[in-house]
Amino acid sequence: MPRSKAAALIGGVAFLTLISTGSVQAAEYGTGPWVKGYTDIFGGVLPSQPGFYSRTDAYHYNGNVDTTIFDGRVALNVDQDYLATLMALSYVTPWKILGGTYAVAVVPSVVAMNVDVGIRLPPFTGPRGRTFGPFEFNIGDTELAQGDTAFAPFILGWDAGNFHWNIGVFGLAPTGEYSKKDLANTSLNHWAVMPRLAATYFDPKTGWQVNGAAIYSVSWENTATDYETGNILNLDGAITKNFGPLGVGVVSYAMIQTTGDSGAGARLGSFESRVYGVGPIVTFTTSADPTKALTVLAKWYHEFNAENTFEGNVVDVAVSFKF
Repeated sequence: MPRSKAAALIGGVAFLTLISTGSVQAAEYGTGPWVKGYTDIFGGVLPSQPGFYSRTDAYHYNGNVDTTIFDGRVALNVDQDYLATLMALSYVTPWKILGGTYAVAVVPSVVAMNVDVGIRLPPFTGPRGRTFGPFEFNIGDTELAQGDTAFAPFILGWDAGNFHWNIGVFGLAPTGEYSKKDLANTSLNHWAVMPRLAATYFDPKTGWQVNGAAIYSVSWENTATDYETGNILNLDGAITKNFGPLGVGVVSYAMIQTTGDSGAGARLGSFESRVYGVGPIVTFTTSADPTKALTVLAKWYHEFNAENTFEGNVVDVAVSFKF
């Protein structure tokens, strides 16, 4: 592929990968505000061509955990299954700041959530560990509603030959449905800020590319449960090889909680979480012209070595294009 066409192509198909982030649950629920593994191909690239870009993801997660906190109560043997539709819209401006391209983005979501709990403990505990209130066994709940909204008011991207990198500040607004009476909620019920650094090496002659991103999430308190999730480091990576319009490769992620949870609702103590995921990715682009290209990708992650969090599988299918 000629270098000029390749540069235009990666700009046109990559940007929504970097700005799209959504949320379904928090470390209070066994995970964090950044969607695990969301940064994939061309994660460090900002398009050189100003305009509007769109990416829509169908992100499906299924996993289980022995013990976690759900809505202020300790839950045992929990299965969680959700499908999040993430509809990212970004605008690449013609403006330059410190030599970098400036862009903004917003990512609303719709979430279908299903939760099954083997045992839920009483809502509070008295002196000497005595519990008050009923135990609940084999309960479940479903919800289909708007999810939280991610936004990025500040993204800057630079290029140097085959190297591309960007920095961004992402936020998460609790716009989804939430109630302490429900097991299945589509919101974290708290705000979060997530600065991110992403980088890409792409050689258009060989078709090889290497991507990496680091995101550090800081969460506010869930005031309904008096639970404040600790800070979390997310690492996303992807290595792919392009064969014309087709690309294949490997993707991976890590979610590592760096500070403990706190607040009256943190009944399991600091409860630091971590989990890792790895799997294949396949991509297809219909055109080398970014104004006409339709890019489709599909990836699968299998999680392992989970601590204090869910362990399961992710299937993510995405479509992106430029308006």
